[in-house]
Amino acid sequence: MNHLIVTDSALTGVDALVAAAADYLSRRLGGTPPLDPAALPTDAPGALAAIDGWAGSEVANWRSELTRWFEAHAPVHLVPDPDLNGLLRRASRSGCRLACASSLPPEALELMLQQLGCARAFNSVAAGDGSLDDAVGACRAALGDDVTAVVSTREALVTALTPA
Repeated sequence: MNHLIVTDSALTGVDALVAAAADYLSRRLGGTPPLDPAALPTDAPGALAAIDGWAGSEVANWRSELTRWFEAHAPVHLVPDPDLNGLLRRASRSGCRLACASSLPPEALELMLQQLGCARAFNSVAAGDGSLDDAVGACRAALGDDVTAVVSTREALVTALTPA
């Protein structure tokens, strides 16, 4: 496989991270109307889009607060996976061009990849800032038209990177 797009969910439980961050945002930013983390979609892209809709132009700093949450909590919630990181490094060294797509804002995605220890394995990283589809599209553009796969689970990633 020459090109592979890896979504953030294949690397870690990003949905749970965004849920925990949303709880923090609801306490930190409050707002009128208040942000109700329990009412947010359970998937990260949906939750981030809902938070953006809730914030509107009134709470423009929610992305910086999300980044602060990642700075403070990444070491607790994100643990590097040596086996997976080894597969990513070997694939990269063997000529596979890897891209990571995420619905997270760019700063939060960068912190996540650094904490997981896999940031350097990726040739391209695209943050969708609430839209995973936009991020995947940006990865396709960065890698070229011959991208053959997008993987969204750890199992699919391991399968795609394990030599036959």
